[in-house]
Amino acid sequence: MTSIPIIFYTIPIIFALFLIRKKQVTLTNRIDHIIENSLNSGITQMIIIFILAGAFANTLAGMGSIEVLKSLIYYAIPQSFILPGIFIVSGLIATAIGTSVGTIATMAPICLAISGDNSTNAALAASAAIAGAYLGDNLSMISDTTIAAIKTQDAQNDKKFFLNLKLIAPAIILTCITYAISEFQIEAIASDYVPSLKDFLIITPYILVIILGCMRFHVLFVLMLSILISFTIGAVIDISMIALIKAMVSGMSSMFEISSFVVLASVINSAIKYHGWMDHLENTLKKTSQKFGKGASYGVLFFFVIIANLITANNTISIIMCGDIAKGLAEKLKLDRNKMATFIDMSSCYVHSLVYYAPQLILASSICKVDILSLLKHSYYSGFCIVTIFVYFIFSMKLKVKLKSAAA
Repeated sequence: MTSIPIIFYTIPIIFALFLIRKKQVTLTNRIDHIIENSLNSGITQMIIIFILAGAFANTLAGMGSIEVLKSLIYYAIPQSFILPGIFIVSGLIATAIGTSVGTIATMAPICLAISGDNSTNAALAASAAIAGAYLGDNLSMISDTTIAAIKTQDAQNDKKFFLNLKLIAPAIILTCITYAISEFQIEAIASDYVPSLKDFLIITPYILVIILGCMRFHVLFVLMLSILISFTIGAVIDISMIALIKAMVSGMSSMFEISSFVVLASVINSAIKYHGWMDHLENTLKKTSQKFGKGASYGVLFFFVIIANLITANNTISIIMCGDIAKGLAEKLKLDRNKMATFIDMSSCYVHSLVYYAPQLILASSICKVDILSLLKHSYYSGFCIVTIFVYFIFSMKLKVKLKSAAA
């Protein structure tokens, strides 16, 4: 889900960048050069993956996967473990479907139902669902944030996934402990639901996406195969093919907006490169790292991610905006591209979760009828993850530089 601020900054910036003259080059030549260098294979792949991801998620939704997931949550989570359970289940759903907004839309009504009339309970439950949604969005191999991060850095999906999981594991544990000791009284819910074979068949494609992604299959192949298997399962359990095709087309159409802004952001990055500003910025970051350590460069890059999120209120566009800077910095400083992809993905996701006008927070607030500030008050997971980012990527780099200097 994109946001209105993007519309206000993209078109004027592109217009201004086109008009800036360089060595008396004609306007037509400037526009041709900028656009030719913006639509590369990485951007094209990213857009195709977005469209397929939308098709996959909506096809599964058309099969009734959302209702199945809701019922399984009621069935599987013990009442005494409800908040950590919401957090973990929300994370698993977001990892499977690749969207934080879709996950919150699924989980928020459940949070409201189990909270009763208690606004404090609703805020706690909703914050747990939001935390899980960002956890899964950050980890998912088919989420737009992950795709943007690995494509801008030429990273490997599976290596980024396992490094990301390793870094956030302490934050997950701390978050579960924090929610477990929080005071929360669940509203009594009557349910006679029992899982059936049909339910497990419906959620099989979600599991398949995660397994194939970990096995290092290309995400395009994974998504196409998963869509095909979804249609096969739909035929087996007697779901209308016409209804599934309509759902798939609707899912593809829903990705038009984010795909359009990917193109616009790519044009902006290409124009910045064309005028030489990207090289200047990368050289400045390199000098900063040589003087203060690589951790300082990560710190400056983290600042750019914050600014991009505040401007756009969209973590995917923020990653694309900062992607070229991050890639250039990684090449100049010989940094691991998988670590850089993990850094910008984690930074963007968890900074975005603290932007009070982010669509995810607005959606959760409206469904659960709670104030956004009360949701931010319980954003434990994002806080733990941002501390992890600083410790691992920034302070650890500074520490390594100091240790090497002392040894010399």
